[in-house]
Amino acid sequence: MNHCELVEKWLSVFGNGVDKRLMKDHVTSYGNLLWHLFTWGKVPCLEGDEARKAFDDLQYTEAVRFYDGYSSHIEGVSVIGKISAKVVDKDKKSDVYIVATDFSWTYVRTHELDFGPYFCVKK
Repeated sequence: MNHCELVEKWLSVFGNGVDKRLMKDHVTSYGNLLWHLFTWGKVPCLEGDEARKAFDDLQYTEAVRFYDGYSSHIEGVSVIGKISAKVVDKDKKSDVYIVATDFSWTYVRTHELDFGPYFCVKK
């Protein structure tokens, strides 16, 4: 899956049901970030320490990590093994996105101290 396909899949799964205009204006347009889906889009998710705990409690062996998500531009896509929220918090990259290989959940650590991290599960 290339970078564009990964972003499109992430947005279609976790942004399912979010108004298309809102998505365009506040998530995918220039100057916005993918994690705005959880703030502007009001997608139900856990936030802060609740998100960290839920992420740490997950049982998985493989996930996809990517960085930035600035106006739908991502970098550093890689497959990773299980890691902790503490390790993600120490990551020096701006915004860190981790998503299950089946897109059943995502964890996002933002560069903003007042926002996130976010943990979202899709059924």
